[in-house]
Amino acid sequence: MSIIKVAVIGIVSVLLGLQFKTIKSEYGTMVVLVAAICIFFFGITRVNRIIEAVNLVKSGLGISGSYIQMLLKIVGISYICEFSSDICKDSGYSALSNQIHIFGKLSILVISAPVFLKLFDVIGGML
Repeated sequence: MSIIKVAVIGIVSVLLGLQFKTIKSEYGTMVVLVAAICIFFFGITRVNRIIEAVNLVKSGLGISGSYIQMLLKIVGISYICEFSSDICKDSGYSALSNQIHIFGKLSILVISAPVFLKLFDVIGGML
């Protein structure tokens, strides 16, 4: 049922944003921004269920908690960067949008560096 709520909020905000854009473009952008933030917080409420599922997988497979934590950080960075980048792009600031994407990719690379180092150690041990 919540997906219907999110879809209705999105559609109504876009229609309102289009109406306000004819009056003053800033108002249209603000309406869509507020709706995007509301939808973002709807998504945040689902994080608890995701963490429970990840903990079940972790306990069943015996995966290290640090890897799960790393994975959750990477997913969080991806979502936040995509969200903020899309807002910047929709507002007409595509250069800033691209910089947010680059920063997100670099942050993910930094967080995942220990996994790559461990992989290289394992490969080196096989040779």
